[in-house]
Amino acid sequence: MWGPSLGDNDARPRQILISMQFTSLTQSKTWALALTALTLASACSDGPERPNVLLITLDTTRPDHMSVYGGNAKVPALERIVAEGVRFDRCISTAGITPMSHAAILSGLNNYNHGLRVFHSDKAGFRLPDEITTLPEQLKANGYQTAATVSSYPVSEFYRLNQGFDMFSTGGVTSGELDLSHQQKHDTSFDQGGLTSTQRRGDLTVDEALGWLDDAAGEPWMLWVHMFDVHDTSVVPPQAFSAKRGVQYPPEGTRIKGDMGHVWRDRMYDPELEWMDLQIQRIIDQLEAQGEWDNTIVVVTADHGQGLLDGLERHGWGKHRLLYDWSIQVPLLIRAPGMPAGKQVSEQVRTVDVVPTVLELLDLGSSSELDGSSLSGLWNGKTEAEARIAYADALNLLDDHSPKERNLPPHQYDNLFAACDKDWKYVWHQTKPEHSELYHLATDPGETKNLYAEDHPEAQRLHAWLAERKPERVQAPGASGDGPSASALGALGYGGGDEEGDEDLENGPDSTTPKDKQ
Repeated sequence: MWGPSLGDNDARPRQILISMQFTSLTQSKTWALALTALTLASACSDGPERPNVLLITLDTTRPDHMSVYGGNAKVPALERIVAEGVRFDRCISTAGITPMSHAAILSGLNNYNHGLRVFHSDKAGFRLPDEITTLPEQLKANGYQTAATVSSYPVSEFYRLNQGFDMFSTGGVTSGELDLSHQQKHDTSFDQGGLTSTQRRGDLTVDEALGWLDDAAGEPWMLWVHMFDVHDTSVVPPQAFSAKRGVQYPPEGTRIKGDMGHVWRDRMYDPELEWMDLQIQRIIDQLEAQGEWDNTIVVVTADHGQGLLDGLERHGWGKHRLLYDWSIQVPLLIRAPGMPAGKQVSEQVRTVDVVPTVLELLDLGSSSELDGSSLSGLWNGKTEAEARIAYADALNLLDDHSPKERNLPPHQYDNLFAACDKDWKYVWHQTKPEHSELYHLATDPGETKNLYAEDHPEAQRLHAWLAERKPERVQAPGASGDGPSASALGALGYGGGDEEGDEDLENGPDSTTPKDKQ
């Protein structure tokens, strides 16, 4: 902790002010942030230098493929972060889709509380409401410079994930027309240039981040770096990089048909993980050169995973969106000044725990309104009385960009709500509850034996947990709501056509649907 200890009389008003940030009125949020800044400025002005905050989110990243979790992809930069900090063995995200899960990472709230529920819909929210307070907003109110360099549309300002950032950049990725009436094909395949209309490669994103760090002197900062590389093969590392890893690209623009789409997605996954790790090392090198590494809190996580060939084999799906572990289990690595080094935490944690953890590390308190809670007790060896239950959802019936029923695996075309406590996972199928799922993860980590029965005590227990929170409640977007174009989302593989397996998509289409594989 960097700040001085506060007496009980000082701590109480600080907690009240931070809690005020989560009221439903934008005006109250603004005043709360301002009052919190004034309260904390006097308390912390004479303390030691305040730590910086570096948040790195690796889109579509499964932990089990990285060497830091025992996988084959060599990630020495991430291994260093763990050597100096903590690795969480099991971390669960709130969705298998980028905007919703990033909103949870930035707010500390589950999807049903932060309100960003789908890619686009006239029935459910698809933008982060302004009244939701994000981590960068809280830090900005306390004198932090804030910046974000991101790599694709699903984390862009269209979803209002820019809230609280002084500088927010997608680096030349442009929006196109706001036309959600049809889905488009990928506009590139095996592009080595690094920048297309829909995404940019990680090295370009980090180039911009390093430039911002050059100028971020004098005041503490928060920087969010988002990399998208492993999501697909529309944009790829230079051929020379991948050739050293045994991969030779087809000619740029080659249409990869049928099952070869899955093969290429799997083949490129580990090399692109290593490419992203190389970019993380560049950030570490610059922070060391600037003398800021030792005073920087580092959090590395992901929004969701990817099915790849093993997800296709087990559950008929090679991408994400669904609620199996290959989609919602993500890495979580934290390194901070003064924390234990080289620790591993086996208890289940959640991405909603990131915000309260950072706030505690900065001695900024937290709020009972958050769905997450600080992780510091776990890495300090404290035993929690109850396991943390993780939440995730996929509102496939409400999302305009969900694949059609005929293209999803059987029974997945529904609104899905998951609750899991490490040993057990329950997935409630809202409209057809008879197809709900229950897995004993302790004995069936691959989620291949559905034990669901209406009277199963574990299903009843976890269903009661869900029912208490009413995650099925949704709010329609406001009159001002709009979003990215269908062509932008389609080009990233989020539209129905790409996940459905429409023919001849240039970035590894799935021309053989799950039903064909039965």
